[in-house]
Amino acid sequence: MNGQTAETVDATSPPPALPVSGSRWVSGVLLGAMVLSWSSGFIGYRYASEHSGVMLVTFWRFVLAALLLFPWVSGSLRHLSWGIVRQQMLVGLLAIAGFIAAIALSIELGVAPGTSSLIANLLPLGIVLSAGFIPGQRTRGWQWFGVALCIAGMLVASAASIEISDAPIWAYGLPALAVISLTAATIYQKKSAPVSVPAMTSLFIQICAALPVFAVLSMLEGSTAPVLSAGFGAAVLWLVVCSTLGGYGFYWLCLQRFNVQSVSGALFLTPPATMIWAYVQFGDPLSGGAMVGVALTLVGLPFLRKR
Repeated sequence: MNGQTAETVDATSPPPALPVSGSRWVSGVLLGAMVLSWSSGFIGYRYASEHSGVMLVTFWRFVLAALLLFPWVSGSLRHLSWGIVRQQMLVGLLAIAGFIAAIALSIELGVAPGTSSLIANLLPLGIVLSAGFIPGQRTRGWQWFGVALCIAGMLVASAASIEISDAPIWAYGLPALAVISLTAATIYQKKSAPVSVPAMTSLFIQICAALPVFAVLSMLEGSTAPVLSAGFGAAVLWLVVCSTLGGYGFYWLCLQRFNVQSVSGALFLTPPATMIWAYVQFGDPLSGGAMVGVALTLVGLPFLRKR
């Protein structure tokens, strides 16, 4: 499910050993790239909302991503068994369609974006709590202390964005459903049998599985016809490169290389990173709480590598 390179992915085999200093540098770069790519989705949709509906942008985001990937994966697709294709389709439905559609629908029903984002950003906690289902990945000892610090940092950073609206009560469950969906995809992908699948091929299959869902949701929103404007095109291109190939690519690559606790801890940096980015790009107010939240999360991250 990676969009990072054309190398093959084996979800259960460890990465090649690196020198300690090199390993730490590479780890920091990969986890940092994952956080920035994940944050880029919120920034991209903030910009896209000024030009069209959320589902329309999402539909064309994945249409373009599939078209860009197809020339690179057409050969490898012929060598995959139907069982592998089914596995990647399920991951795509859970991690792409289930996650994005549930969050977008909650906002459309009236849940404040900040509140929806806060609930959705409990994803790392869901992954940590589910880690016991993965052999050798159970959260232990000091890792729980690190998790607590990261949660505190995320809550402090996001506190100002919490807002209770007039949305139906059940709509607040949609972001939680999104968390469950992506958590399930994460655990399933991590536990899958070791089968080498080209990275771009995995992502292509997952996108194709999610596309019909967004086509239907886009039609319910009004139309699947693209908006012929530079702003719409820029938003779609941003979401394809940064949030699809980058976001999902780095997410699955990091899960392949690191334990789930390290990946989850880094994801707790997404809310404050998004706030800082929005401050720089859109001039949104930046609270001192965001800075305190970043500090708490950074303190907690090293503990997630302990046992």
